[in-house]
Amino acid sequence: MTTEPTPDGPGPVPSKPEPVPRDPEPVPGSPVPAEPEPDEPGPHPAEPPGTGPGEHPAPEPPD
Repeated sequence: MTTEPTPDGPGPVPSKPEPVPRDPEPVPGSPVPAEPEPDEPGPHPAEPPGTGPGEHPAPEPPD
């Protein structure tokens, strides 16, 4: 089988290139990387250190 060179260059040119999905569908059963949620477990900036469960609140510094 012979292919005539096209104006774009030698070689066969596909009539329709397959579209590349930007966001591929997640495979069921695989971990999906998600954006970190604001209420993730961890230190909250509003809570001063020493106010965790079972801890006594830190003494406030005098004015």
